[in-house]
Amino acid sequence: MKKTAFCQLQIKSFDDEGIIRGIATTPTTDRAGDIVEPMGATFTLPLVLLHEHDRKAPLGHVIEATATPAGIEFVARIAKDATAGIAEVWQQVKAGLIPFVSIGCNVTESVPIATGYRFKKWEWLELSLTTVPANPEAAIRLVKTQPQEKHTMTLAEQIRSFEQQKAAAIAKMDGLVTKGAMLQGDDATAYDAAQDEVTQIDKHLARLQAAEQRQAQTAAPVSKSIAAPYIEVRDAAPKGTDFVRFTKALALSHGNPMQALEIAKGMGYGSRVETCLKAAVASGTTTSAEYSALVEPQLMASEFIELLRPALIVSKMTQVRNVPMNIKFSKATSGTSASWIGEAKPAPVTSAAFANVALGEAKLGAIAVFSEELLRRSEPSAEALVRDDLIATCANAIDIAFIDQANAGVANVKPASIANAATTAATTGTTAAAVRVDVKAAYGAAAAANQPLASAVWVMHPTTALALSMMRNVNGAREFEGIDFVTGGTFEGLPVILSTNVPGTAVAGYDVILAVQNEILLAEGGLAIDASREASLEMDSAPAGNAATPTAAQLVSLWQNGAVAIKAIRGITWARRRPTAVYRISAAKYA
Repeated sequence: MKKTAFCQLQIKSFDDEGIIRGIATTPTTDRAGDIVEPMGATFTLPLVLLHEHDRKAPLGHVIEATATPAGIEFVARIAKDATAGIAEVWQQVKAGLIPFVSIGCNVTESVPIATGYRFKKWEWLELSLTTVPANPEAAIRLVKTQPQEKHTMTLAEQIRSFEQQKAAAIAKMDGLVTKGAMLQGDDATAYDAAQDEVTQIDKHLARLQAAEQRQAQTAAPVSKSIAAPYIEVRDAAPKGTDFVRFTKALALSHGNPMQALEIAKGMGYGSRVETCLKAAVASGTTTSAEYSALVEPQLMASEFIELLRPALIVSKMTQVRNVPMNIKFSKATSGTSASWIGEAKPAPVTSAAFANVALGEAKLGAIAVFSEELLRRSEPSAEALVRDDLIATCANAIDIAFIDQANAGVANVKPASIANAATTAATTGTTAAAVRVDVKAAYGAAAAANQPLASAVWVMHPTTALALSMMRNVNGAREFEGIDFVTGGTFEGLPVILSTNVPGTAVAGYDVILAVQNEILLAEGGLAIDASREASLEMDSAPAGNAATPTAAQLVSLWQNGAVAIKAIRGITWARRRPTAVYRISAAKYA
């Protein structure tokens, strides 16, 4: 299996001899969903050094490479004076314009994981300088001040660098141990290698710290400030990662903040998660809408909400009116009128009538169930799985409530769907001509109600969009040119939003909704997380306990099944300013 993997080039140093030092790859999940194990590499030095994998334009060679559990450190020499093209690339590397590398390899042993594959054994063929990163977790960049070009790391910088390597090795060890099984085979080998690395780093740190103390005793104060190179550490983990780590630690500790803190430390979750868990507040509400004392919890919850929003139908409506919760809006039900006035005649007086639109407060609770084994796994693929499932659980519940006309709402509990009690018409047929009749009726109803169609948008199921995109006329041309069943595109002049939560079935057909965006009021609150493993759940999206007449249901014990339930509570509500803001075409099954 041929494979190209990308990671951020950590340029530790370079000089006028064309030497660069950095990290070739790390054991983090790349954007293709794969993990490349550094210790699984086989290679023979020197390796060819390329630019953007162009085999016809070699730059030099990789002359040194050392594989560790945290990554493969390399030293490469660029033949900077060989050609004008290579000299130009060298200048771009020094200027920081090419900060990434890519490995070309031949995979000889791999195993499937949730997001793709884990490459356990692979032959390293070449290393390329590139401008396109694919590994989002490469986090450390060396920023060099100008005009200095050569720089030898200070003792303090070396100590920080080795402490970071030690932390990465410890995190690797903890990730292996917390899998819940005795380490064997490759896992045992990787753990022992990481442990040896920590031992060697500790010995070298002792040497560096002793040298630093000797320098401090003989140091003299400088007469002026000198700009020195520094290491900038950036958190480049995917958004929502810290929120998921916080949630996992809370779930594994069964709500005990002190135990959650120790779990977070043991799994190497970082200072931001630990700061939240150290907070002198109830850990289950540190990300709620009412919480404002800590900055970190707000940032973590905001990152998760930013990931959740693009998955929602309402968030894809770019012109909705964002308002606070618990407010009232006035709307005119009848307007004033003007009349012609004869000479010396009194002017008629008319009055306008108004009504209120109330937008209360509502919150949605979505429960996702995970095995304890999954929550204890600290690799990026496991965290991504938890994050994506939490997003999908919340998004599906919100979308169904938002778009399903059967949702009439419950006072002080949940808002009614924007399609509830909206003008509805059954589709007139399955042909392109019938489609145009349906569209004309929808546009006509909006125009008759004086609704601004420029703010309107179509909401439909991907199956409906696929059918419309494949309709052809007698000449073989597309009947509806702009629609796309992947991105939505446009349909009869208006944008299309796609969602698999649009009501309907493949047999009976799906609803097609025309919604005027700026007639929809949206209020959003915060996010709170709770967890339990002692509860018994009715594993159903519509539990009988919520029904008007509850029926007996079989409950599942989380404790008995080794599972943990995570409940995400999201504050969100909406309302239409006028019923005519939405038009519904029901049971559309276009052929």
